[in-house]
Amino acid sequence: MTPRPSEVTRQAAEWVVQLRAPDAPDNCEAEFAAWLCASPLHVREYLAAVEVWQCLADPAMEMGNSRDVLINDARTSGVIDFPSSTVSQAPAAERPGSRRPGRAALAASVLLLVTFIYVSWRYFSPVEITTAIGEQRSAVLPDHSIMELNTQSAVRIAYTSQERRIELVRGEAFFEVAKDPNRPFVVSTEWATARALGTRFTVYRAPSGTVVTVAEGRVLVRYTGRPHESGTGRAGPIESVEVVPGTQADATPGSPVQLHQVDVTRSLAWRNRRLIFSGETLANVVREFNRYNVPRLEIVDPRLLDQRISGVFGANDPQSLLDFLSQVDHINVSHAGPDAIRIGDPM
Repeated sequence: MTPRPSEVTRQAAEWVVQLRAPDAPDNCEAEFAAWLCASPLHVREYLAAVEVWQCLADPAMEMGNSRDVLINDARTSGVIDFPSSTVSQAPAAERPGSRRPGRAALAASVLLLVTFIYVSWRYFSPVEITTAIGEQRSAVLPDHSIMELNTQSAVRIAYTSQERRIELVRGEAFFEVAKDPNRPFVVSTEWATARALGTRFTVYRAPSGTVVTVAEGRVLVRYTGRPHESGTGRAGPIESVEVVPGTQADATPGSPVQLHQVDVTRSLAWRNRRLIFSGETLANVVREFNRYNVPRLEIVDPRLLDQRISGVFGANDPQSLLDFLSQVDHINVSHAGPDAIRIGDPM
């Protein structure tokens, strides 16, 4: 089982301390190298932990510079060549003309090697971030843009010198984009791209298509799926629509991009783990709750599907909805084993 990011962060901090301990075991460096090479996430979290360590040790050092200092230390440590896969081959003392480096120098050489791996991973391979059901994550991207990932979501991040591209594989994400006129910030799905012009916005890969909501700035939404039929038997043109604050764009397969006004506070309430409904059908309300929770809610009485619901609920508190339905509309609720809660069962 892959450790959770928080667990990896803890492990990285422990390695920073252990590598500097005077009584560290002899096999410490080999275990450290194996841990680093196990995942790019290990490399990222260790480098971040080193930066924190250096800044705590020297408050005058700026975050982001300590990594360069560490690499330079490794270059000048006297350990300039190291094995391609491990640091635990023949000891330096057994190689003719070599000297055995100290623990700090050897650890620095390992860090230098893995830093090159990290740079290759970061700049030439997409990075994927995911959330499980009910989980939300925030991340500061390499350009200092901020991303907040909603429940059951996944993104692939691929930054180049020409473009900052985020592929929303599933779910929903909020972006606060750092301005960089030389590198467009583009979020893509199967059906659309959203090109930010210095802004705050969300992209939701809904079952019906792509939904873009703008809180600040402007976003250029471009339909990139199969062009909609124009009614003449020919495919219509691929279109672009500029979305402004308080506006939402729906890019749905088979139809033009639709623009409409929205309550941004309600649309972004999930960032505070709230769900706000105003005259929504119970079917839509249940669908939203099921994005965040298990067991799943199931409407078994079809007469309830179009019943309208208004209220503010905790995203991870489906019981608040069930209590509301029971008290207001006298709807019966029952548990169908560990995997489902039935709404509308006969009394």
